Amino acid sequence: MAANPVAQAGNKNVSMLIFGNHLQNKKFLLPGIVADKMNLKWWSDIMKNKIIVTGGLGFLGQHLVYGLTEKNPKSEIVILARSRRPFFLSDLNRNKNIIIIYDTDILDPDSIEEYFKDADTVFHTAAMISFWRKDKKKLFQQNVTGTENIVNLCNKYNNRLIYISSTAALGFNNDKDNPADEEFMFNWRKAGKFAYMLSKYHAEEKVKQGIEENLSAIIVNISTIFGPGDERIFVLLNNLLKNKVPFMLPGGFAAIDVRDGVSGILALLEKGKTGNSYLLTGGNYTYKEFLETVSGLLGVVPPVKILAGWIGRILTPLIYLMEALVNKSPSITAEIFAPGLKYRYYSAKKINNDTGWQPDYNLEKTFKDVIKYYHTSIGK
Repeated sequence: MAANPVAQAGNKNVSMLIFGNHLQNKKFLLPGIVADKMNLKWWSDIMKNKIIVTGGLGFLGQHLVYGLTEKNPKSEIVILARSRRPFFLSDLNRNKNIIIIYDTDILDPDSIEEYFKDADTVFHTAAMISFWRKDKKKLFQQNVTGTENIVNLCNKYNNRLIYISSTAALGFNNDKDNPADEEFMFNWRKAGKFAYMLSKYHAEEKVKQGIEENLSAIIVNISTIFGPGDERIFVLLNNLLKNKVPFMLPGGFAAIDVRDGVSGILALLEKGKTGNSYLLTGGNYTYKEFLETVSGLLGVVPPVKILAGWIGRILTPLIYLMEALVNKSPSITAEIFAPGLKYRYYSAKKINNDTGWQPDYNLEKTFKDVIKYYHTSIGK
């Protein structure tokens, strides 16, 4: 396999590719912290102790660790990683204040307990993502039991927990004119076959139980994340370039740039209310808006057909049947397809009101950087 030129590039080149001008003008993450002496003092106090990041080598995890080190280069950050992954941010591999513990398992709390004993803050980002219902047992083990173990350790050692959940844990209201907020109550009987959604919902319940037992925690329900460094999006980009996307789904979804996601998480670390849940999203988009924007930036013609809802409802049970007959996760599953027929829109008003956070990236700005990263990664 060819080496990733981004991972091998120097600090400056990688930083500029991933973060652009935010790094130069010191506005990456929390604008205002740099200029505010009281905020700087607060940050210094809160960051002087050890920080744990589970899943810190993942897409969001690497960006989060990078953001934490940018704000306080002297802080000690312990990354608990299940497996070895390549760095798309080469700076992380060179930072002497970052300790990476490989081959850790959140399902074996005894093996990671020592790292929690003197930690100040724990960012729990580790999770299994699969939309194949045959993975339900694994999803519940990793996402529910794993999160419960982290909650128990944080309770035992009085660590502050920032739990990175998902909008999937809230369900959706299918109302494009009234995005769901933190108070929305989803009818979970409708999600019986959606294993990933259910695993995130039950994982979040474990955190809420911990909060009832005096755990200092904030829950972050982040929406679909895009941004430079995520190679999972390459499949869609390749298919669009090859004209292999036959139609668009009729619904819509919420999305956020990974860099806005990090700035929102750190805004909540500073100003979020303990015991609260916060939706974190940069905007709501129809699939038509999304695919037309990305196609335009790629210089290709977008799909023109929008799948009729009634056809989608006929196809959904057939996709369920297909899933049951195969032994490997298919590229299209019912949990991917069926929600795409609906509007999964969410509101970020609460985080806006409590912290003043606002996103810096819209869909076009995000995918300009994603496509730049794509071309760099494949050597064009």
